[in-house]
Formats: sequence, C-alpha cells, structure tokens
Amino acid sequence: MCHLYSGVSTVAVHNQVPGRTGRSTPSLCMWIQTQAASGRHACASAPRTPVDFTVKYSLTHFQAHGAIQNLAVSRDAQQREVFVACRNAIQAVSSAMEKIWEVKTGPVGSPDCETCRACDIETDPGDPHGICYFIDSSSPQPEPQCLYKKEQNSPSFCPDCLASPLGTKVTIVEQAYTMLFFVAASVNDKVVQRYPRRSVSVMRPLSTEDGFHMVMSGLTVLPSLRNSYKIDYIYSFSSKDHVYFLSLQREDPLNSNSAFQTRLGRLPTLIPEVWMYREVVLECRYDPKRRRRRREAYREVVYNGLQAAHLGRAGKDLMDELRVDEREDILFGVFAVVDERGDPEKNSALCAFPLTKVNHAIDMGVEACCQSGTEQLSRGLSHFQPPESCNVTCSDKATLVAQPYYRLDLFNRKMRNVLFTAVLVTINGNHTLGHFGTSDGRILQVAIFQRMSMFKVPSAGPGCAHFMTCSTCLKAPRFMNCGWCSGVCSRKLKCASRWNTKSCAPVIMEFFPKVEPVGCETELTLCGWEFQSPLRPAIINRKTHSVTVGSGTICNVLPKKSNSEPSITELRPDHGPVYGGTSVTLTGRYLDSGLQRDVFLATQMTAAFTHRTNSLVPLKVIIDNVHVTTTKMFFYRENPIITSVHPQCGFQR
Repeated sequence: MCHLYSGVSTVAVHNQVPGRTGRSTPSLCMWIQTQAASGRHACASAPRTPVDFTVKYSLTHFQAHGAIQNLAVSRDAQQREVFVACRNAIQAVSSAMEKIWEVKTGPVGSPDCETCRACDIETDPGDPHGICYFIDSSSPQPEPQCLYKKEQNSPSFCPDCLASPLGTKVTIVEQAYTMLFFVAASVNDKVVQRYPRRSVSVMRPLSTEDGFHMVMSGLTVLPSLRNSYKIDYIYSFSSKDHVYFLSLQREDPLNSNSAFQTRLGRLPTLIPEVWMYREVVLECRYDPKRRRRRREAYREVVYNGLQAAHLGRAGKDLMDELRVDEREDILFGVFAVVDERGDPEKNSALCAFPLTKVNHAIDMGVEACCQSGTEQLSRGLSHFQPPESCNVTCSDKATLVAQPYYRLDLFNRKMRNVLFTAVLVTINGNHTLGHFGTSDGRILQVAIFQRMSMFKVPSAGPGCAHFMTCSTCLKAPRFMNCGWCSGVCSRKLKCASRWNTKSCAPVIMEFFPKVEPVGCETELTLCGWEFQSPLRPAIINRKTHSVTVGSGTICNVLPKKSNSEPSITELRPDHGPVYGGTSVTLTGRYLDSGLQRDVFLATQMTAAFTHRTNSLVPLKVIIDNVHVTTTKMFFYRENPIITSVHPQCGFQR
C-alpha cells in the first residue's frame, strides 16, 4: 500500500522488505510531488469572517459648531424637529438633518449673542446669574425672551436664578394651566454666595413670562461641604406622579476618597415639598452565578457610575425577560466602573430599572426606616441635612433608602473594551433596540452621538453590508430587512438582481481531484461554504464536466480532458537486491489523477511471497479502482555480500 502526497507525472517508490515468518514481504511507499496536501486532499481550514465590523456607512448627519451638549425632540407630531444645544448656540434641525434656525447664546459680550441682549442687566462672564430664556420654536426665526425680573432679584436673593455653570438638569411638568420647573443643579460656594442657586428646587413661571415663583424652597448642599462634595446631575425625567433626578456622588460626604454611587432622587409632582424628597442608590451588577458563566472565572462586578440614561419602554421580547407590563416605564442606564478619582473605566454595562419596582423599593425603604427596632437606621442625606436617625416621624423628612436597588447587566459583561456615553432605546416590532454613543465617537446599535456630530440612524440599522456570508445575512433580525444579493448582504432597494431571503446557495472555492482515470468513479471533494443548508446530494455529470449541488446550483468544475488514461513509460531503476530498500521512480502520464494510488510488486495486493534470486516480478499500479496497464517488470538480484573492508583503520578526523 502506498501513501500519496500528490501527483503529476513522476512517482518515487521506496522498496522495503521487512521480515515475516522467515519470509520476505514487499512493501512500497510512493512520493509524488505537486501542490496537494499529504494523504487524502483536505480543504483549507482558514475560517471565514462572518461579520466585518470595519464596514463604513454613509449616514445622513448634521455637523454642529462644537461639542453637542444636549438634544431635545419636538413633541409636535407634525414637525419632528430636533433641537441641538452646543456651546454658544441652539439650533433646530429637521428630520432630513438640515438646519431650520439658530439662536446665538454667546459668547458673553459678543455682538452676535442674542440672549445677552434679551435681559436688561449687566452680564459678567466670571459671575453668571443662571438666567433662563424662553424661545418660541414655532417661529421661523425665534427671538429669545428673558425669564428674569430685575426688580425681584438681587445678588443675595435670586428666585429667577436657576442654572449653574457647573451643570443643570431641568424637567418641565404641565400642571393644570401652568408648568412646574423641577431643577437640579451642581453648586459650590461661588455659585451659592452671589445670585444663589439651589441643588434641588421647584419653580413656576409667572403669568407675565418674565420670571419665576418659588414653589419649593429647595435642598442645597450644606455650607461646610459645598466645595468638597459635588453632586453631578446626569439625567432628569418625569413619569406619572413623580419627577426623578439621577446623579453621581460619593458615598460618604465627609470622606473625599469614598466610593462613588449612582443615586435616584424622587419628588411628587402634586406635593413638591422638601419633606417628600426620597433617594435610593441604583446599582448595575454583573453576577457570574446568576448568569451561569462556567467557562471563565468572573468575579461579581458593581458598575457604580451612571454615564447616561433614557426613559422608555421595552419590546415584547425584553418585557417577557423583565416580567413587566407593556405599559411600564423603564429607566435604561449605561454604567461604568468609576474609580475613587471619578474616572470611568472602558468597561460598560446596561441595566433596565422598571419604575414601579424602583418606587416599591423606595416605599419599602422609607417604611423600614420608620419601624422601631433595636438598631435605628440613619435618615441619610447628610449632605443636605444634619445627620440623624430614623424615628416615627421619618416620613415627614427627606430620606435616603438604606438598601440599594440593583439590576443585572443585560450585556452580560460583553462590553469590556468600550465606554458608553449616551443611550437611546426604541422599539421595532417585538425587539428593543439600544443606540449607544461611545467615548471614541462611534454609534453602536444593538437589538436587546459622536460629540461633534449628530447622526440620523434608522431604527432598522444603518445597513446590511457588514454581514459577510449568506448564512449570517439571513440570520440577521427580521427588522433589519437584510437579504443576499449577488454575493453581498443588502436591502431590497439596493439589489439590482435577485434578492434572496430564503436560502443560501453553496459557494465552491476549490475542488479535487482535477483529473480522474478513464472509467473510474472517483469521489469528488468540494471546498467552500454554505453547505450546511438542506442540499440534495451532489450529482456529477461526466459528459458535461459539471457538478450539481443544492437547488439546481451547477458548477463547471470537472476537468475537460478527453484522454486521462494513466500510463507508465519508465521504471527506474528496474532492479534491486532481494532484501529491498531500493528507491524506485515511476514515470508516465496522468499518474496524479484520482484520489488514491496503490503500487505493488506482486501479483496480488496483499499476498506474501518469497523472492528468488534473479527473478522478475510484475509492477502493479491501481488508481482508485482503475488498473493501470503496464508491462514493466522489476528484477530481483542477489543480495550484495561484503567480504572485506580496506583500509581497516584511519584517523578520527
């Protein structure tokens, strides 16, 4: 039996005769040198990349003047405008990403600043008042109107001073025939001492639209902590009967090295009083036990720092997992691990907090604080109020719930090399789609804003071209509307030929053997992909030199040589000693055809026989099941005998 390594026209045979029960048995190995692999031919093992994440899509976008600081969407169903706030400007942008109008808000002292001229007061860039302005967005070119009454404000008492240069979040709630402004602002001594502003306050605009009336006197960081304890307000929203403020702050106001926490503050819209203010710590966790990850030894991770949030609802798939009602408001937050200096790691997580469960946790926490027991809980919020323990009147004071409320990372710790900085959640059918901005300026869309630009990303995704194989293309979520078109994954409108969403045709990249002996039924090996589809067995047509696989897929892969009958023209050397060990070369035509070649110096393939001195044995070559016709013979001579060695000694070197 021979072991083939390849084949063209020359075959090298090594003749070995091992001993067997006192007899000599011929055994041959044949080397044929071409480009094929050893043994039976094998397809290349290089894997195909199913998804190419480097594909670039051209998205409709709007380029702002500077870093985008905030976005708002018009509630008017007839005019779906987006309002973009960047440094020194507010711009209205259409759904086609075209600018409609622009209002200049700075720099202070510039003749272009439109808001600077709206109030009859002196402006000081080093000591801003924190004034709000009213803009009628329905006007073709709106003019800002000042929400500040000069005669009722002073450097020591300023009810119309709301915004802080350190950061401000405002949620407006309609109530009867007026509106309430729920304001959360980061403050320090400088912000509070002149034109004072509060950490949390509630204001109602005057009917004259030139100032505010204070509804809630507010909560402000205690004087001794204002310069050392900063509250970074990240997101604010309203839902049903409450307004919520999300912030990042240290756990212990008296310890500047304590860990950071994400906190959710709550105020009722009907009774916005200080004593009704509640807070709870929100945690986004990764729990390896709950996630049943056995392959890697992960530790429990607490993502303590909220980076961005969005209030929305979930599609049916996610609702079933969260076990919530379809009308449930859900707070989606992207978190990161934040160190003691406040720097976030590139290690993000997404958690979903159903508001009914959050509110229940707050109510239960306040009730636990009110219960009498051997150990009294702290009322907390010691940065807003003097430290004290809970008592029977606990429900009449602002309270921090002692027990954090946590949810698990929906990404299961798979976002370990990315930092999310923005999040928007939408619904498409039963799917919940997350749109995430990253710290390196990318937009990631996942089924569950670059800082200088705002992109319009379709809810179905930017495109399908990143799916590199037919199978991954057809397995994409249905809402993406992807199909296979002439070797490319695309949407139907961009397909100029047949657009297929049902099945994948096999792709044949290589085949072997290229030549088969005449009259042989050689097994054909095809290399490629998409063979996992339900295919019919391959049908080989030897007249047309083609192979048919799958649903009528025909490939002209068989050789078109009319004469491929192997022949042997030379055997060199044609003699050797009886004890074997002679390398023999066969030369001829089409010796590389077929898959398996067997070479024998015997009349039968497996028979053992005794070689006689000066005897001829026939050469026998079988390619697959075809016997190669040859008259070549191999002559066994007497074994060489060594009678003497001269010289019998010598030097080592």
